[in-house]
Amino acid sequence: MHWLIDGYNVLIGNELGWDETSRSRFGARVAARFAGKQVEITIVYDSRQSPIIQRRPLSRNCGEIYLDDADRYLIETVERSDHPRAIRLVTDDREIIDAVRSRRPRRIATADFLALLQAPPAPEREEEKPERDTPAEIERYLRIFGER
Repeated sequence: MHWLIDGYNVLIGNELGWDETSRSRFGARVAARFAGKQVEITIVYDSRQSPIIQRRPLSRNCGEIYLDDADRYLIETVERSDHPRAIRLVTDDREIIDAVRSRRPRRIATADFLALLQAPPAPEREEEKPERDTPAEIERYLRIFGER
C-alpha cells in the first residue's frame, strides 16, 4: 500500500502552518504512526524555489518530496500506478480528486487523516489459540470427555 499525502493541503487546510517547523512536526508524526508497517508513505510539497526534485527520508518507509508542482506529481503517480486502488490519497484538493477519479485510489480527507494520526495504533493481534492449555482447561476437558 502506498500513501500519497498532499502535504501543504493537509497543513494549510487544517491551519497547522506551512513553515519548516510545521512540516518537520507533521513528518515526524506521520513517520511515527506508520513505523514498522508494511506501507510506503510519501508526503509531497510544492517547492517553487528549486526546479529539481528534492527527496528527504524521514524513516525506513516514509519520506518527503519537494518539487515545483506537487499536484501534477500526485496525479501522475496515481495515473502511472499499476495498482491505483492500493493508493491512499490524502487530499481535499478538488482538482486532484477529479483528475484521478477514474483510477479510483482510496481518497482520505485531510481531517480524517489527522484524526488517524492522533488515534492510538491498533493493538497487535492476539494469538487465537494459546500454545498450551491451562490447567483449568485440561481439567474441563477431562470432565467433558469422562476421564475423571
